[in-house]
Amino acid sequence: MSKIYHVIVISILLLLFLSCSPTQQIGKVYTNTEAYQQFGAVIYSSEVPREKVIELLNNTEKTIMFGLVNKIAIILDNNRKLLYPAKAEYSDTDVFTAYNISSVKELLSNSNSQSVVIEQRREVLSVS
Repeated sequence: MSKIYHVIVISILLLLFLSCSPTQQIGKVYTNTEAYQQFGAVIYSSEVPREKVIELLNNTEKTIMFGLVNKIAIILDNNRKLLYPAKAEYSDTDVFTAYNISSVKELLSNSNSQSVVIEQRREVLSVS
């Protein structure tokens, strides 16, 4: 086969590989208005003190997971180990949403609120 054919095949494979590589950023910061427009209204929510979230960010690596189980906020580390509250019941089938620590820190730096609100929307869990 010709060299041009090999170059084309390798180029296509390289492009496919690069387009499938995972991103390092998990989570995006939206304004409340943007979140409402993108994901709809909040169905229910639960608050966690801001200082507690800051403390928890130091107890996990790279990602932190938020979830609402029976309308109670539960926060896990990157290995699904319970961080908050001290005692909570959740199962392996409960869904938690992972965020990069840097995204949560960005959210906290852009807000003066004394609490972090975990919000269940129609199809997504958001943190504000």
